[in-house]
Amino acid sequence: MGMFTNNQKNSAENIYVKEVRPLLKKDGFTHVVMINSFSKWINQIFGAEDKYTTQIDGILLNMQKDGFEILDVKFDSLQNQGLMKDMEGFHTLVTYK
Repeated sequence: MGMFTNNQKNSAENIYVKEVRPLLKKDGFTHVVMINSFSKWINQIFGAEDKYTTQIDGILLNMQKDGFEILDVKFDSLQNQGLMKDMEGFHTLVTYK
């Protein structure tokens, strides 16, 4: 499990630096950023969704380290996503200042 968690943390860091950070605005106004992600492969168990949690938490943490205030986090999910239609897709809307 540790190896997968480290990969997920690294993935979140890369996504933040390459895709999220360039979209962020630091002007004192309220803004949003939409982040798309997927669940674990064949996520059919009852338990914590560690992939999504680790990756979104990493992005939120980096935003706060960069001086942004997280105002709200909302998400929705879509069933039967991915190439094999065996994953859940997540859209996470982060409202920040």
